[in-house]
Amino acid sequence: MLTDVFDYLVYYIIVLCVGSFAAAYTVRWPIKSRYLWEKEAHHILALPFKQAAPTLITTKRSHCVHCHHPLPWYDLIPIVSFVWLKGKCRSCQHPVSFRYPIIESLHVICCLPLPWLTDSLYELLLHTCIISALIVAATIDLEHKLIPDECNGLILFASLLLSLSSNHLESSVMGLLIGFSLIYFLRKGYLIVRQSEGIGLGDAKLLAALGAWLGVAHLPLLLLGASVSGILYTVLSNKNRQDYMAFGPFLIFSAMCVFYL
Repeated sequence: MLTDVFDYLVYYIIVLCVGSFAAAYTVRWPIKSRYLWEKEAHHILALPFKQAAPTLITTKRSHCVHCHHPLPWYDLIPIVSFVWLKGKCRSCQHPVSFRYPIIESLHVICCLPLPWLTDSLYELLLHTCIISALIVAATIDLEHKLIPDECNGLILFASLLLSLSSNHLESSVMGLLIGFSLIYFLRKGYLIVRQSEGIGLGDAKLLAALGAWLGVAHLPLLLLGASVSGILYTVLSNKNRQDYMAFGPFLIFSAMCVFYL
């Protein structure tokens, strides 16, 4: 485990770097997904598809999305570079999205207590991966009403590894199965009664992953927290009752509260 100030500093620097990658992922994943959906639709309809494939986050170095100028390493230092450049691209002076420092800061804030709550470096790394995936999922769901399967898969895989190391595999698997079933059958029932979708299947996968992370015993508190926070948000924001609202961020917010509190 972390033993001195230097260890903690290195850990938080790594978390910031993970947050920087996560911020870029929240931009590029929706673009890639839209491209694949359009390509599949054209294939089904037997129509020609000539759109160029988008740049993958792992195949091209970071660049300005406006002037496409490659960014040197000193422009990619999390938070520091954004502040130093006053939130603008060094090359074209176009404003840089605030999503980058916000997501990087969220990673540090949400991971801040982890070194004191985990018993080993193995658990620390797995919990860090889970929290990063949750932040990414919440961001994309807020913007696009979609939850990436990649995020749900990472949370689920890391949670099962944690349960194996802590001998809580039964509770984790039960949380996975019951969490998925609750949303899945609720979705089915709403579809039968109202002839429309009331909740997405991505939320069912997310609750399954969260159930695997927190265990079956915490599912009632998790769902209560998500429901109450969702209702409060709807009331305070004067949301139209017919507007579709992403439920994933409330599940994630509630899960973080249950985990830490």
